[in-house]
Amino acid sequence: MALAKKGLRKIVVDDQIFYWKIRKIVSHNEKHDDEYGIPVQHESEGQLLLIYTGFCRSIDYGRELMNITPKLIQSKITEAIELGWNYSQPGKAVDLVKGN
Repeated sequence: MALAKKGLRKIVVDDQIFYWKIRKIVSHNEKHDDEYGIPVQHESEGQLLLIYTGFCRSIDYGRELMNITPKLIQSKITEAIELGWNYSQPGKAVDLVKGN
């Protein structure tokens, strides 16, 4: 499954091109304090990575604001690769959860 092209952000990690995205529209689940998985995919459109860092835009549940920066995304991509993420191979999406 490939990421929709609109709104993608490009990042280079170890000479490999990846794309990531944060939706502009807050989802129903996110409004109700569900954490948002930030999708990341290699340019080859291989296995999708969902990065969970605690990011949520719920205003009703007292969550602190969190900045999602390219540096954070880069470090999480590196971590996922070290944990065995096969970014260029097709397959089921992989979750990278905060603290793992």
